[in-house]
Amino acid sequence: MKYWILVLALALLAGCSGPVWETVDDQQPQTPVAVWQEEAFEIRTALPEGAELVEETDGLSLYRVAETGLEIEQRVFLAWDKAAAVRLLTGQEAETLTVLETTRFGLPQAQFAWYDADAGRLCRADLILDGMTGYALVCSLPAGQGADLAGAAQPVFGSFGLYTDETA
Repeated sequence: MKYWILVLALALLAGCSGPVWETVDDQQPQTPVAVWQEEAFEIRTALPEGAELVEETDGLSLYRVAETGLEIEQRVFLAWDKAAAVRLLTGQEAETLTVLETTRFGLPQAQFAWYDADAGRLCRADLILDGMTGYALVCSLPAGQGADLAGAAQPVFGSFGLYTDETA
C-alpha cells in the first residue's frame, strides 16, 4: 500500500518543472522607449507666461522664462528609492539636504531645495515616487534672484499633477 502511494505521489509530481528562461534567440524590442515609460504617469503643471520649451528628451522637459530666468524641469525616471532619486536630481546625498516628506496623490512625496554651484542656480524640487518611477518637478533661478524663487515657483508647484492616458 505504501508502495502505491509513493508511486502515485511521484507520478503526480512528475509534471512539476522549473521556470522556462529566456534565450538569446528571443525577439528584443526595437523601440527606444522602455516598458516602464509606457506605464508611467505624465507630469502636467501650469507654466508661467513666457515659458518656452528649451529641451525635450525621453523623460525630460526643460522650460525657460527668458524674462525672469526661471527654469522649470519636468523629469520622469526610474527610481526605486528616495536617496538615489535625490542624488540624481541634485548631485548630493539626501542626508546633506533637509527633505520634507509628505504624500501627494496617495504616493510618497519629497520636497527639498539646494544650491547648484556648477550652474550658479538656487533650485527647489518636488519628487513623487510610485515604487518604480520618479516624477520630479524642479524650479530654479539664478543665484542673484534666489529670494524670488518661492514666489515665482509657487503657481508651478501648486498645479503639479500626474495624469495617465485612459483612452489607450
